[in-house]
Amino acid sequence: MNVFIAHHSGEEPELLVLPYGPMAAIPRHLQKIDWRHMAVTGAGDRLLGATEDKIKAEIAISGYAIVRPTG
Repeated sequence: MNVFIAHHSGEEPELLVLPYGPMAAIPRHLQKIDWRHMAVTGAGDRLLGATEDKIKAEIAISGYAIVRPTG
C-alpha cells in the first residue's frame, strides 16, 4: 500500500491509503489536500489505525481508504 499523510490545523493527521502500483492515484476530490507520501507498507500494518480487512474493503469499494494513524 502507498500511504500519504495530511495534517489539518487543530486536527489529528489523516492517512490516505492507496493500492501499491502504477494505477494508484489520489482521487480527484482529494487532490486539493496537501498529501505527503509517507510510506509503502502492507494493509495489515497496525500503525495505520484500521484493520487490514477494513482497509482492503474500502479500497475494493472506493479505490482508497482514509484512516487515522495510531501509535
